[in-house]
Amino acid sequence: MRRQFVDSSFYYALAKEEDPNHQIAAAAAAHKDVMFCTSRYVLAETMSLLTKRASKRTALKIANDVILSVETCLLDVTTTDFVDAWHLFAQYPDWDFDLIDAISFALMHREGIERALTFDYHFEQMGFTALPG
Repeated sequence: MRRQFVDSSFYYALAKEEDPNHQIAAAAAAHKDVMFCTSRYVLAETMSLLTKRASKRTALKIANDVILSVETCLLDVTTTDFVDAWHLFAQYPDWDFDLIDAISFALMHREGIERALTFDYHFEQMGFTALPG
């Protein structure tokens, strides 16, 4: 089964019906021939975004229904992954991706995942395929 990394921008759009990317995210999330992978860092970032911009109830619903479901694999971040991410983060001081993005990139490199469900252009900037766009 093909694996795709899922970013907080995708989870946010999926959770917020008024988000302009909600319908696109909902259609992409319906694909059952793909295993969705993310990290606990993305989970934390998503919970923070949704709690502050929507509600804790919305955050818990997306966590329980999608992120923590059996169809999603949560990738563990090793010390090596974190160091690799830090080097990526520091290597591009003029690019505005954050450390959580860099951790995602390091995990994708380690796992050989080339596609990300995201609305964040930084994934393409780092050479990954951003879906659904």
